Amino acid sequence: MRKIINYILITLFLSIMFNSCSLDEVNNSSVTSDDYFTTEKAYEEFAAETYVMMRPLLRNTTSMWYGTDMYECTGEVNDTQKPLNDYTVFDGDECLSWWDDNYNVITKANTCMTRGAKIEDAIKDDIYATRTGELLTLRAYAYFNLVETFGGVPLITSEVTSPTYNFIRSTEEEVYNQIVADLDSAVNLLPEEPAEYGRVGLAMAKHLLGKVLLTRSYKSYAQSTDLAKSITSLKSAMNLCALSNWNVLFGDNYKNDNDEIIFAIRYSTTETLNSGSGNNLYQHFKFRTDLYPGGYRAAPPYWKQDDSYQATSYLFNLYKANDYRASERFLKRHIIASTNAEGANGHITAGDTIIYLPKDSMSDEKIAAYMVSHQPTYYVVNPNQYHKLFDSNTIYPIIWKFYDPTVSVYAADGTDPRGHRDTYVFRRAETMMLLAEAYVKEGEGELATDLINELRKRANLSGDELLSGTATIDDVLDESARELFGESNRWMDLKRSNNLLTRALKYNVYCAHQHTSAISNTYLLRPIPKTEIERCPTLVQNPGYPN
Repeated sequence: MRKIINYILITLFLSIMFNSCSLDEVNNSSVTSDDYFTTEKAYEEFAAETYVMMRPLLRNTTSMWYGTDMYECTGEVNDTQKPLNDYTVFDGDECLSWWDDNYNVITKANTCMTRGAKIEDAIKDDIYATRTGELLTLRAYAYFNLVETFGGVPLITSEVTSPTYNFIRSTEEEVYNQIVADLDSAVNLLPEEPAEYGRVGLAMAKHLLGKVLLTRSYKSYAQSTDLAKSITSLKSAMNLCALSNWNVLFGDNYKNDNDEIIFAIRYSTTETLNSGSGNNLYQHFKFRTDLYPGGYRAAPPYWKQDDSYQATSYLFNLYKANDYRASERFLKRHIIASTNAEGANGHITAGDTIIYLPKDSMSDEKIAAYMVSHQPTYYVVNPNQYHKLFDSNTIYPIIWKFYDPTVSVYAADGTDPRGHRDTYVFRRAETMMLLAEAYVKEGEGELATDLINELRKRANLSGDELLSGTATIDDVLDESARELFGESNRWMDLKRSNNLLTRALKYNVYCAHQHTSAISNTYLLRPIPKTEIERCPTLVQNPGYPN
């Protein structure tokens, strides 16, 4: 496994260099990692590096979102074929970076725990216990991503110190057993409140444990107590946090360290502290505004668009009229000019609406009348035209949930996302939706209805806009879509509840274009990266994918 081997060697080198920046004439190149890793300070530095590895992992979203009911590619349906999204022909390396990034977290956590155990006497007891709980939770998170994506994977639980080319895939059940064991241990080691925001705390471990047990409860090798234990763990996690105002979570009153956040990946407004790459969420879910008059790319509010994702029509149609989560602040249907320009319909001033995307289709006559009365509107795009080309580009409503006003520089080469807001990994709303799903599975859909309505009320809904009766799994998945777009791993959520391929075929236009009948169950697992198999021939490929 090339990436794992290379990363181990890099890790050893970096541990030598921790204190190399000094004016003292010291030959730091003679300090080995074993010499350096003898103090609590070195241990703390290494534990912190495991968190740094979470940044590229959470920026790697294609394996989390493509091929689902909420996310699809941009462009014309006839022209776009991306195997992860369309379930077409795979070359075998589509998930290589996902594999690499998860194993990078595991490698870092394993190395820190192995080295830490050797110098335990040099570390304060409470710090050692807490950091071990944090590292076990992060490792469990990465293995959970891997086992649900690929099935059984090589199970590595300690530092690897020499090149190894004969890794063997453990079974899914074995990987799940390790994940649950890690989280059970973490729950007993972690404090209720992390010492600082951004570290793993008890709520994170309990949320993840509840999610893992809920997922395993669907499996053929499920344990009889999985569902009940999942409910207990999720309820316990909920008791450790509280819902915040939606505007505090994402809006103009944004506050990263708010009561709802269970775990987040942190970024700094100081560029140098972001290791050369910031949060990239603000670049997603928007079309190329710079291709239209006034839509200058190197100016606020749009900045860079990475052309990765387009929300599906399913998502756009989910929201009730008064739902705050689909208000213009969070779902833009009026696209304004970012700079002065000359357009086909006259002079454009920064702030003018240049494109309008009505929620309901307008007739040609109404569009013509609207453009006359709302000059200098350049286009009015109906919902059935989101995959039609306008000046060689597709236009669709922009998800504005992750707008980051702190972005002030356009990275023209695309290497630096420059976003500073935190990435929410888990928050209470997801815990509620997981618990609602568990209630539905247990046959207590009325309790799930209450949880769904709690989120709807926060979103400014009331009366007949609330859910009544007994919630179904579709009710839970729909509410999760409204609430957690751009956050949770939708691919895993749909796979867990046995809805992945049916919902993808029903709501993702690219899937519908490629598949006239049911999508093969082959795609419930993704390919073990072909590059890894070439370097580690003992790895066995999943059925239906290239070796």
